[in-house]
Amino acid sequence: MPKPLHRNARAHRWFVASAWLLVAPISAASASADTATSPLRLDRETAMWLVALPLACIDKPHDPPKGRGYLYETTAIIRPDFAKARAFYGCSDWHSAVNSTWTMVKILRLHPTIPVARLIREKLNEHLSAGSLKGELTFFTEDGDRSFERPYGYAWLLRLYGELKSWDDPDATKWAANIEPLARLLLERTIPYLQTLAEPMRVGTHANTAFALHLLLEYTRLTGDKALEATVVERARRFFLADVGCAPNVEVSGSDFFSPCLLEAALMGQVLPHGEFGTWLTAFLPAPRSDGFKALTQVVQMSGLNAELEKSNMLGAKSHLIGLAVSRAKSLEDIAAALPSGDSRIPEYRRIANLQARGGLAAMYEADYVGTHWIGTYLVDYMVSAAHTQSGSRSP
Repeated sequence: MPKPLHRNARAHRWFVASAWLLVAPISAASASADTATSPLRLDRETAMWLVALPLACIDKPHDPPKGRGYLYETTAIIRPDFAKARAFYGCSDWHSAVNSTWTMVKILRLHPTIPVARLIREKLNEHLSAGSLKGELTFFTEDGDRSFERPYGYAWLLRLYGELKSWDDPDATKWAANIEPLARLLLERTIPYLQTLAEPMRVGTHANTAFALHLLLEYTRLTGDKALEATVVERARRFFLADVGCAPNVEVSGSDFFSPCLLEAALMGQVLPHGEFGTWLTAFLPAPRSDGFKALTQVVQMSGLNAELEKSNMLGAKSHLIGLAVSRAKSLEDIAAALPSGDSRIPEYRRIANLQARGGLAAMYEADYVGTHWIGTYLVDYMVSAAHTQSGSRSP
């Protein structure tokens, strides 16, 4: 086994500082080097600066809880053994640590000889160790709050597990085995949760049902989990098949990072056959060049200095609206891929997706760490989807 590259805090701090110094100019250069109409690509150079983002935050512990309780007061004390008994303690919050881990895995899988491949494997070995995942399992087993990170964090954890499980790599096999008990526990809780939902959550934030179902469907098709796939498909049809007339011009709220209309359409594109999906989409979404679709062709921006936004606890909302552009791009690519070949909407969806993705990329540093700790993951997700759809492939 190669010796670890960063064994001490000084070396890690050096890497973090170097990553942040390099990331901004490289990303800006990448965005401006191509023409405004050419698609963003996850090439080796782009992968380098994008993977620097999770590498820079994966060891940065979550901030302690802010504020005082209304009636009860508590004292927050960090666990002395957190680095060995927790896997997902970095990148601001649990779900962001999970999806940052997925980003590192995805980039390592796509670019196995990337210059920081050795460092990525080192960090994955640390965070996905048997001890760390055992601690995660203990937390989820013993914690009384069954809604913690459900469904958003659950879906990302299962997506990470599916990515590892489907990768023919010795380290990935080991990491998947370490995650498996936690994945099984979350699966046991996910199916009853989905089956007891009376109606889907149609919000533009973490609780969105269509987003969770989409990630779960990806997991089932990576791992061959037919039972969960049947549940996801049944729920998707039950919740969304009869929907018509979604109105994207009035859907966005001030702190959204998802478009509920686009997420739903992207999910149904994975559930329905090509022809049936095209017909369903015509009734569900306005045509891409119509006035009713206009809001989805514009990048939402939030004015105000970050220092002032932070004082009013609105910097997170700014980061969400920046990320909204990237998540819209991903959904539009997925929708385009699911339509029958030759559908006139495909080039329009891809044109708008590229516009949104470039808008999100250009603004991703404007919310500082509040945005960069997670928006990079969504850029990777979009670029992977764009590469697949433009090559003519579609998920199973």
